[in-house]
Amino acid sequence: MPMQLVLDDGYSISLQLDHHAQEVWAIQFSRAIENERLDQLMERIASAFAAALIGCLDYDLQVPSDAKVQFATAISRELGIALPAEALRFRGAMDEFLDRFAEAYKRHRQNR
Repeated sequence: MPMQLVLDDGYSISLQLDHHAQEVWAIQFSRAIENERLDQLMERIASAFAAALIGCLDYDLQVPSDAKVQFATAISRELGIALPAEALRFRGAMDEFLDRFAEAYKRHRQNR
């Protein structure tokens, strides 16, 4: 059974499943229908897809790591500069912030 991910804008993505994946999907889908748990299965799939989608995004669009957020927060506090909201949302913006202020932060800490 071929699978397609249908996007709201009319595009679709064909999901290429090997024979085994097709077979076990058919079994799982049948079980969900028989046990009246199709909604639960769909929720699990939606959750797994959302998590997997993040890993497919370009590097600069992904969420910055906790370590980078902590470092940027320390820089912001120590140097008295605003931490842009974009830097908290996107790795690319975070990297730009760190590239711009990390050296000044290190110098400031050495001079204290």
